[in-house]
Amino acid sequence: MILAIKKHKRQVFLFLIAGAVSACIEIFSLLIFEKFLPVYFSFENLKNGYPLSSILATGAGILSNYILSIRYVFKRGKHSKRKEFSLFLILSIGTVIMTWALFTFFLSISTYLFSDIVFKHSKLNIIFSRAAAISIVSVLNYWLKKKLVFTS
Repeated sequence: MILAIKKHKRQVFLFLIAGAVSACIEIFSLLIFEKFLPVYFSFENLKNGYPLSSILATGAGILSNYILSIRYVFKRGKHSKRKEFSLFLILSIGTVIMTWALFTFFLSISTYLFSDIVFKHSKLNIIFSRAAAISIVSVLNYWLKKKLVFTS
């Protein structure tokens, strides 16, 4: 029982580290892509939110998270490599959409509830809304990947 708890704590810790490293890779990739892609694509600019750069950076983050997850966090064996990667990718895209939706929801609630404060501290509303969305989705993401994609 104690060994199972220690294994679970270690796995959660490694999951969080893999997520943080993947987030850094995603941000670094975005900075690289947004610098070089506008030379080749006229729509790729700040006004449009760097859409291609964002998609490619998110892809780099998901791919790095998959590699780190199979190497350090979870065990393989539940599915074929192709099915495992497909499930991982589908869950990752779903959680990206869920994070965005929850962030938007929490931001609208905080704006409504704290409308007199929001203009003075709008960065705080953004930070707390994003943190709440990421926290909820991370717990769900861990559980889904553990139960549906990998052998735990």
